[in-house]
Amino acid sequence: MKFNFEATGVGSLPFTDPEKSCSFIFETFPDIPFWPQLPRRSFLENMYVQYAEGFPGLLVDEKNRAVSVDTVKAQREIERFYERYLERDIESFGIARDHAAGLFPFLETVRSGKARPPFVKGHITGPISFALSITDENKQPIIYHPELFECAVKLLTLKVVWQIRKLKSVSNNVIIFIDEPHLVSIGSGYINIDANQAKERLEELIAAIKAEDVVCGIHCCGNTDWPFLLSRPIDILNFDAYNFIKQFIIFDKDIKKFLARGGSVAWGIVPTSGDKETKSALTARLEDAITGLTKKGIDREMISSLVTPSCGVGTIDETTAAGILTMAREVSRGLMNPNRTA
Repeated sequence: MKFNFEATGVGSLPFTDPEKSCSFIFETFPDIPFWPQLPRRSFLENMYVQYAEGFPGLLVDEKNRAVSVDTVKAQREIERFYERYLERDIESFGIARDHAAGLFPFLETVRSGKARPPFVKGHITGPISFALSITDENKQPIIYHPELFECAVKLLTLKVVWQIRKLKSVSNNVIIFIDEPHLVSIGSGYINIDANQAKERLEELIAAIKAEDVVCGIHCCGNTDWPFLLSRPIDILNFDAYNFIKQFIIFDKDIKKFLARGGSVAWGIVPTSGDKETKSALTARLEDAITGLTKKGIDREMISSLVTPSCGVGTIDETTAAGILTMAREVSRGLMNPNRTA
């Protein structure tokens, strides 16, 4: 599958009205709309809390916006958790409406025929970021509790399968992005993460997604080990191209291998950091990067591309966020080849 610079978003929006959020998304991203995460509407839509429901020993303090795991309580609940997992009780691992208010009107809009997009996009927090962000009662990330880390991977695999099946009930063409901002920690001297363990856990989630016959991508908004990600069995790599495009394209050999096996690059070229840029400047920045790759022997027609903001916009004010998302659409339209379709 080759993409033609279609635009989409990462996931989070700063709005609080689910229906209006969905309307904005369908209008702005008619080719690849995504269901919106709305963290300002509720702490339950925080990207870690949103997928944590059902985790053994989970404690969510909405008032103080805190989430943790009581390890003693978790030990009492793990056996039942694994029973449900082994039973493949997908429905019991669903995402509740109060944890994803935008998902349900999104599904209804497509089901009703009010929108007929070529693709629909969902997302799931990745196991590394999830297990580094949720801590035990002593503020230690659960990634350092092997049994809890394993539970996290199992929980996320069933959550994403449930989500995929909901999306496939309204569209045959589903894209799922794994959001992994903490992959920047691989190789870091500040956080001790075993790269082989990260690979295994990440690939377990990727395998669960691919088994559902959908397109699987990874989003990482920091500078990470790009060869590590490019060699994973994913279909799309989405990254902050505005800030890290030079660091990315130096790995041209790895990029070429990724593209040769059918991979696509989702260029997060529109900054979410507050930088003021024009459509022409962003387009030129992206064109320069693609030209750089062609000069290293990568055929331009081989480069399957999408356009996105550099990250989610859930923490940005509404007006600025709308401008960022609209800019992504405009850059996309300027780059699309009218003679080429996905």
